[in-house]
Amino acid sequence: MKSRYITRLAASVSLVALGACSTFDCPGNCDDRGNPSLFPAEMVARADPALEEGRAYQRGIGVPRDYARALRSYEIAAAAGDARAMNNLGVMALQGRGQVPNVGKASDWFRKAAAAGSAAASYNLGLLSEFGVGEPPSPAKAAASYLIAAQQGHPLAQRRLAVLLEGGRGVPADPEESRRLFEMSAMGGDREALEKISGIDRQKGAGPEAVVAFLAEEHCDCDVRERKKAAEGMVELRRLAERGDAPAQYNLGVRFLTGKGITRDAAEAARLFTRAAQQGHAPAARQLALMHLRGEAVARSRILAHAWLNLAARDRGQEGVAARAEMESLEASMSPSEVAEAQRRAASYASIGR
Repeated sequence: MKSRYITRLAASVSLVALGACSTFDCPGNCDDRGNPSLFPAEMVARADPALEEGRAYQRGIGVPRDYARALRSYEIAAAAGDARAMNNLGVMALQGRGQVPNVGKASDWFRKAAAAGSAAASYNLGLLSEFGVGEPPSPAKAAASYLIAAQQGHPLAQRRLAVLLEGGRGVPADPEESRRLFEMSAMGGDREALEKISGIDRQKGAGPEAVVAFLAEEHCDCDVRERKKAAEGMVELRRLAERGDAPAQYNLGVRFLTGKGITRDAAEAARLFTRAAQQGHAPAARQLALMHLRGEAVARSRILAHAWLNLAARDRGQEGVAARAEMESLEASMSPSEVAEAQRRAASYASIGR
């Protein structure tokens, strides 16, 4: 269950509607080596030639580095409504790439990108507000921006919001919600990078020179052949899941939970995990239990988590062994009546799959 503070904060800001991804033409954002990027492109993984050209010239990938040409390419993509390009224009403006550093111009681009659905842009706006870049420091204003990005699954925004809530910096302290956000952040990004971002807290009087190193850029330049292969695999996975295949439901749920090759949707992941778990698929039941412990897209409940672990524990393999250990560990924080209720629910879940 969300804290009262988070509920009030969410009600006080205008949440940005996410764009839908109609194709699976990019299995997540990739870096130059094809590895998943730390900053997903607001969960909308569509290719854009102008955006990719902009990155090529910005980074000198296969062509001489040319910031002026990168800016022109990003501007073409931004004019077509690409929020990622708008965000990257803001990053370049703040970094002074191909231009004189301009905080006001950067802020304008970030605001436009955030309004168009960019989680990274909302996160970047939060950085500017938190550390007083071009404006007086305002942790409260930063928290509002971080919340928008955090609810879109941006791991660094989740971590920054967790830091503010943990210390009560400009917002009421909320240790429980802070822990939940830290857990979600760790699940969604590279641990070393998540630790690195916390280093900005130790910088006194952080200005543009300090903050620019922590800005989030967005790209989608995965290999075309890999995108096509991922799209074909997704079609088959959906087909099998719709026919009731439990492993396919589980694997598709993982894609929705991580945002790999698809728009991230934790609620859809929970639905698919439930369908698979009711058929006795132990990995799905364990995932669902973890989601209940975190309160991610489902009710935060130790009773429901215990019930699904109970179901997974009936597996005769390693999944069952792991689930039993997790269930026993969870029982240490539960009352006898709660355990009894969890066991009753587990029995009802098991009967559904018969």
